[in-house]
Amino acid sequence: MRDPEENPYKSKYLAREILELAVKQLEALLADEEDSSSLQGKEVLARLFLFLGKNLYYCEEVPGAEKYFIRALERYLRSPLRAEPEPFCYIQDVFNQLGMLWCNRGGHKEGMNFLRRAQVMYQKRPQAVRDQCEDRCENNYTMTMFFLAQAYGALQKPHLSARFCAETMSRQLESNTSGRSAEIRERDPFDPKEWIRNCCALSDFFVNEGMFWTAEYCLHSGLVLCERCQEIAGVEPENISELRNECLRDVAIMYAARLKFAKAVTEDPQAWQEAWCGERSPAAEEVSHEGSTLSFRVAADRTERPPEGGTGPILWDEIFPEVVHPEDSEAQDNRLAEEHQAPEVEEEKERGRGRWVELTDYGWDIHGCHIM
Repeated sequence: MRDPEENPYKSKYLAREILELAVKQLEALLADEEDSSSLQGKEVLARLFLFLGKNLYYCEEVPGAEKYFIRALERYLRSPLRAEPEPFCYIQDVFNQLGMLWCNRGGHKEGMNFLRRAQVMYQKRPQAVRDQCEDRCENNYTMTMFFLAQAYGALQKPHLSARFCAETMSRQLESNTSGRSAEIRERDPFDPKEWIRNCCALSDFFVNEGMFWTAEYCLHSGLVLCERCQEIAGVEPENISELRNECLRDVAIMYAARLKFAKAVTEDPQAWQEAWCGERSPAAEEVSHEGSTLSFRVAADRTERPPEGGTGPILWDEIFPEVVHPEDSEAQDNRLAEEHQAPEVEEEKERGRGRWVELTDYGWDIHGCHIM
């Protein structure tokens, strides 16, 4: 509901009263029930805690929101129904909310602990979730990637940040060009101009990395949306022509940088090969292999409280791992989608043969480069 400016949380406070009353009634019912139906009741109680957390967070009561999110998460992870489609999607939501909360606090390392778990559970999602709640699960994962991009950027991992930013934009465009209803458009509007500007920002990053093909792809994607905005997104913002001119300017800047790079390579290919490969090689740094575990303590807890939803240990598995390793787990299968040397060229380089840049009958050629 739209609240008046003088009382912006009016309807939210009313909603909170309804939720708190529902919690009290449900807890009273569960105290008298100890059969199979109580599993459903406990799942609903965890869901109510999630909704209360969102309510408090919207009202800028962050410590109280965190407390409810944590209580919801612990109950969900202890629930035998956690891999069922409906609870599964709510657990994704809880992880996203906690990741967002910590990222907005500036605690990106703590937020990563929750976001990586949301990523793992999406990748390992059961077939029943794929069959019954795939769209909802995908929407939740889009939010996971959005906050992963922020977290990796803050943790000084720009390549992974760019990767997740690009994937988020891809999903955002797809979801907004597949016949959204007017109600959804009003509740969650798509801003084509912001999307186009993000294409330009990503292109700047790839130009600075010397990844000119990927930069060019980003810019032309933005230009296509500029020219066909009404057809693709169903809306045409004002002054879209000015934004198109900005994209064309960035295309020119990108081509100028590409020519400058090519000229430098032709003048001294060996020096540029060493500089280029050296800059792109990962820095030799000591990487911590210590993973992150979950803690259900929050700052609002003055004293120790009993476990939520049970007294035994939580059963960890591949969908809900006890420990996550943000860096190690992504080293191989989450490589940045980039222009890089083909495997056979890599092997030649390792054996001391071959050059990254070669002179051919048609001029200088970058061997084995492609976009994944």
